[in-house]
Amino acid sequence: MTGKTVDIDFGPERIPIDVPESAVIAEFQDPESLSSPARALADALVRPHGAPPLAELAKPGMKVAIGFDDPTRPPHPWHVILPEVVELLLAQGVSREDIVFICANGNHKKWSEAELRAFVGEEIFNGFWSTGQIVNHDCVEPPGLKHLGETPSGCVVEHNRRFVEADLMIYVGQVMAHTWGGYTGTGAVIGMASTRSILSHHNHGVVNHPRTAMGDHRRMYFRGLKAEINAHIEQSTGKRIFYINWVGGSGGRMTGIFAGYSPEVEPPAWEAADRYSVIEVPQADVLVIGLCERFAYGNADNPLIAAIGVAYPPRVWLGDHVLRPGGVVIGMTPSTGEIDTETYPSYQEVIDLYADHHEIHELARHQDAIATRPEYLERYTKGGAYHPIHPFWLLYACDYVLSRAGAVIMAGTRNPGAFRKLGMHPARAFDAAWKRAETIVGPNPVTVVAPTYWSRRIFKFAVKCPEPA
Repeated sequence: MTGKTVDIDFGPERIPIDVPESAVIAEFQDPESLSSPARALADALVRPHGAPPLAELAKPGMKVAIGFDDPTRPPHPWHVILPEVVELLLAQGVSREDIVFICANGNHKKWSEAELRAFVGEEIFNGFWSTGQIVNHDCVEPPGLKHLGETPSGCVVEHNRRFVEADLMIYVGQVMAHTWGGYTGTGAVIGMASTRSILSHHNHGVVNHPRTAMGDHRRMYFRGLKAEINAHIEQSTGKRIFYINWVGGSGGRMTGIFAGYSPEVEPPAWEAADRYSVIEVPQADVLVIGLCERFAYGNADNPLIAAIGVAYPPRVWLGDHVLRPGGVVIGMTPSTGEIDTETYPSYQEVIDLYADHHEIHELARHQDAIATRPEYLERYTKGGAYHPIHPFWLLYACDYVLSRAGAVIMAGTRNPGAFRKLGMHPARAFDAAWKRAETIVGPNPVTVVAPTYWSRRIFKFAVKCPEPA
């Protein structure tokens, strides 16, 4: 091959690979950060979108619940935002004892004391942890959940009781490109939901709907369901959720802070994110993705986490699918295929179940049995383990690329069998993966390489449609 060398993520390091000279290298470029995040936050709270200023909403005697994205995100923005929100609430006469912080972990694990301390920062942790005012959301505990009915589309609305019963609901989150929604945001809808609620919109039919496996947040089916649930919560409670959303670059670098009600707060945040989260590429015959050591839900030694590392990016496209039908995805990973069963107790069983079925959607028949398994639930309830339903969502999200691609190849894995079980092809190294790809798509393939997709920042592939002949 006559080409060029690209350094690509490969677990904890970056290694060189040779790709065609014509290959398009797609990498996130950090925008300029805010010179004063505190000032930007103050401005956002004074002039929110679609809402009165937060200082006008907060009143003495109120019970205030502050939800926040869980520690799968970078912590720095919450260190900035949460103390300023508390200071404003106290200045308006809200009692410190009437404020509760709720980690919106959805079906993720309950985070430890040390993890929450690092995420919310010393000031908030020292002021509220010892009195039980920083808590993890529990997606299965009946007394802690409140059923609010169903949306017109049939989504179950069952959410954290302390949050929806508070006099003032505040949610602090991030807006970033992602397969779940095109852009993240309205985090209370997922992070504060029960398993039954999440099941109603994370099922295979929604996750693999043609208008969900795409990056267009304005047309996405799943995003529409989130908006529907948010509206139902507000209609049922008679209160609106005050969102504080930051947008930015890698490592928690903030370029904008937006506050207000949903949906009013979303378009300006989306517009800001669009300026640096959309990268133009051609439709690829071969899409190469570097996988760093940790991303999304944990360590990529876990084969299902490595799998979504190559399954998520092809779903986040604009204009046209980034991978042509029958194209090849190559993931670069030294994954050992080992699963930490203390943190992900149900993952291996669900992977093994998939091996006994022809289609991923057939796994749905096992959801209830796995989700209610006492030993799995005990590990979740006591903390430190993901809810047993979680691997279903990841496998469902893999179905799009497994169905569209001629092959998904995991190059460099140290456990070939772990990926064969997931319908993916192992290869010793990139060269072997490339040779296999050429036998599928032919010589001189249109190639797109995303070497730092997970280690820098997730972005959207804006696919240039070919000119008519």
